[in-house]
Amino acid sequence: MSTGTSVGGNPDVTTDGTQGGNQSGDVDEQHTTTTAEQLTGEEKITDGDVFEVLSNERRRYALHYLMQHPDDPVEMGDLSTQVAAWEVGVDPAEVTYDQRKSVHTSLYQYHAPKLDETGIVEYDSRGGVVELTAEGSDLDLYLEAVRGREIPWASYFLLLSVFATGLVSAAWLDAPLISGLPDAACAGFIVAMFLVSSLVFAYDNRTAMRLGSTGAPPEVSEE
Repeated sequence: MSTGTSVGGNPDVTTDGTQGGNQSGDVDEQHTTTTAEQLTGEEKITDGDVFEVLSNERRRYALHYLMQHPDDPVEMGDLSTQVAAWEVGVDPAEVTYDQRKSVHTSLYQYHAPKLDETGIVEYDSRGGVVELTAEGSDLDLYLEAVRGREIPWASYFLLLSVFATGLVSAAWLDAPLISGLPDAACAGFIVAMFLVSSLVFAYDNRTAMRLGSTGAPPEVSEE
């Protein structure tokens, strides 16, 4: 049993020439664990982080604008002006000093640091700039904003499915209204309805409902 002490501050080499393999192994194991955590993405942005960010309208607007400028740092003044413009429904040039200042204060003191904590952006409070991180640029976020008498897509497809089921049932029961309609025509009509609806939904997802798309955020794009 070795009782040697370390030489030259090196815990791996003792005075009797033996190796302190246990401690070295601990270091290697710790390094391996850290690397494994990084590879498995445990330190990446979580769903909880995303949900928390999107729970606030002002953060959604800020993130929308930042996603429109993914390659360059954004001045807090420009970000505040645009967010204020979307909030009050005017052009950026029409935003008043008080409106911009109110937004700027909350972004500077709370929302930008919050986005920085989640890893979505890098926030330089001294320089007054904020920039999307690589992880933030990779986020693909969608919002379905329902206004007035609009029907949410989930409800729309549910109603479409109910209608298709009713149509098939009527054809199977030989209902008078569609008794002369061939089965192939009935099936083709149903397929066409779902195909057209799916194409419109896909287009809406990639444009009007996507954060970072051209124009105003989904919530204000049609107001």
